Amino acid sequence: MSRFPTAASIAGTILIALGAFWLSFTALRDLAERSGVPTDQAWVWPLIVDGLVLVATVAVVALDERRWYAWTLLGIGASLSLAGNSLHATYTGELPVAVRILVAAVPPLSLLAVTHLTYLLAHRATPAVASISESTTIERVRPLVTTLPTAEAEVPDLGASFREARRAAS
Repeated sequence: MSRFPTAASIAGTILIALGAFWLSFTALRDLAERSGVPTDQAWVWPLIVDGLVLVATVAVVALDERRWYAWTLLGIGASLSLAGNSLHATYTGELPVAVRILVAAVPPLSLLAVTHLTYLLAHRATPAVASISESTTIERVRPLVTTLPTAEAEVPDLGASFREARRAAS
């Protein structure tokens, strides 16, 4: 089987990701500047927005439990990026106050969300690894086995006891 389709797909994905990131970065940086973020700090805002998308995408793949949280963050991050890029393209003048408030709120909210996501990733369920040697396991199980009744052990006749109790009651 040829590996060319996979290699071509990976190369294409990398090129598209680089181009998309660059164009989104430019638009979101400009949106941040126009929202009142100082020019020398505005380059961080697109890293936060598109970084949220990247981190959430990795978490969607890595998490088994609570994947819904990672999907939610991925949706929020992608929506923020899409909305920011769209606002950049459609608003040439001063941005509405609601947009400026949103731009100001994104960094602390993203930090909170990604911190929780990192916690989930760090504490995700991992396959149990045997850390006890076989001899230690056998030594722990041996006392349990010796206390079990053997086939030769006398088993009480519960039927006889039941019959005697019934006779005594009547």
